[in-house]
Amino acid sequence: MVLKVASDRQNKTLEIIISSYVDTAVPIGSRQVSKKMGLSSATVRNIMSDLEEMGYITHPHTSAGRIPTDSGYRRYIESLMSFQDINKEEARRVEDEYKFRRKGIEAIIKKTAEVLSGITLQTGVALFPKNKDSAFKRIDLISIGKKKVLVVLVSPTGVVRNFIMDTEEELAGELEAITNLLNSDFYGLSLEKIKAELLKRVRHERDSLRDVIKETSEVVESILHLQYENELYLEGASHLLSQPEFKGADAARSIMQIFEAKEVISRLMEDDLSQDGVRIYIGSEHKCRGMQNCSLVTAGYKMKDGVAGRLGIIGPTRMNYDHLIPLVNYISETLTRTLNGLFE
Repeated sequence: MVLKVASDRQNKTLEIIISSYVDTAVPIGSRQVSKKMGLSSATVRNIMSDLEEMGYITHPHTSAGRIPTDSGYRRYIESLMSFQDINKEEARRVEDEYKFRRKGIEAIIKKTAEVLSGITLQTGVALFPKNKDSAFKRIDLISIGKKKVLVVLVSPTGVVRNFIMDTEEELAGELEAITNLLNSDFYGLSLEKIKAELLKRVRHERDSLRDVIKETSEVVESILHLQYENELYLEGASHLLSQPEFKGADAARSIMQIFEAKEVISRLMEDDLSQDGVRIYIGSEHKCRGMQNCSLVTAGYKMKDGVAGRLGIIGPTRMNYDHLIPLVNYISETLTRTLNGLFE
């Protein structure tokens, strides 16, 4: 985005408008700005008129005061804002949340959404990508009904995932043979590689072993179909709904529809998986219908020197960026240290 050049007076006026609106959620008039700047109301009105023409502020229909636009917030973040330092109390709270957590990676990522929400007082989100190339230490298949199988997957890093799989026919008698084949012949391979190896074998084997391999291949195909949807954890929607912008029934309903679906937020974060560092989407920048008055701040977290997923917060566009951006980044760094500590 190309930001229009503003004078020092215009920049200072924009800062005051943004600061006031972040604190109060109330449009600010020229008289309030003039008192803060020591300029006449007429001069400030001219400056505000220029800022509005540049697209950095606007005025609601019911008010003579001004509020920032998405472009105004972007101008502030990229050119005017100074980040606040993380205070010691916040740092201690973040560190305490990640102490002694050895319940597996997925549980830690899920907890992170709660940590983000609780500490930032915004809606916390954490994306846990599920990689088709991930290897598995063990796969257990347990019959829990005539055509239902409990699948338990254990990765070399200790991640345990389980889900229920429906089968076309009853496999109770064959499950032990399928489980033994997977864990003895394909130990340490990803499901994609196991599938490819099984397809090779089924063409060369005969009789009963061929049937077991064919059934195993069908089971692996079903697991692949069920297993690899990226998981998005979201906590603290009440923080967003408590903001003045979302008090109306229509605004609240549109936000809740997004949260119930979650796919839009998940796709947005998935698009940034290869990106390192913090990304900020303000209002209409993220193209999420129903969230035009929201911003999304995300940061990547890593495992073994690679970006593993993303975490972040959703809040009103008038969120306190100078405080919350460093805080989100600090939580991502703490999560990265915690995850890498699992491999030591």
